[in-house]
Amino acid sequence: MLRYDGMGCTPASTGRSFLALLCLLSLAGCQAMNQVTALDRFFEPERFGAKPAPARAARPPSPAQPAPAPARVPEPAPTVVAMEPLPDPAPVSAAQRPPAPAPVAPADPEAALRQTVRQHPWLTRFWSELRPTEQARIARQLPAAEDLPGTWDSMGLADRARLVSPASEERRWAGGP
Repeated sequence: MLRYDGMGCTPASTGRSFLALLCLLSLAGCQAMNQVTALDRFFEPERFGAKPAPARAARPPSPAQPAPAPARVPEPAPTVVAMEPLPDPAPVSAAQRPPAPAPVAPADPEAALRQTVRQHPWLTRFWSELRPTEQARIARQLPAAEDLPGTWDSMGLADRARLVSPASEERRWAGGP
């Protein structure tokens, strides 16, 4: 069995020494906080800057000296005036406009499909998720279909994309002869 003979550290003595060290550090920190540093002088010049000289007692002006000129009243700042709006540019006629560049169709059919889906994200939705305008557009493209929701939901993405933008040499998917 171990016996404590008064030498060494115990939890109580370690706690007391830690508390004493903490008090000593906080006291040193408080004294450091009271010292004026260059940063205090820079950020708070009115508090730590040079003190103004005490005002002298006002003496009445002697007859030999002329009376001091009255203090100059500062002129009010000019008012801010907004700039007049710029005129609208002259309209450009269609004949003067440069022709719009023709859209470049990708040679890869998968790239064309990705581009079509980016332009028409509703192609990836089920029939029940489509807006009424999109459903009407599909109904115009699929006049022969009896069950529009079932036909649309069973179509592949490539078939749906061909409905929106068919190739020039390709007939509509369900347009008939």
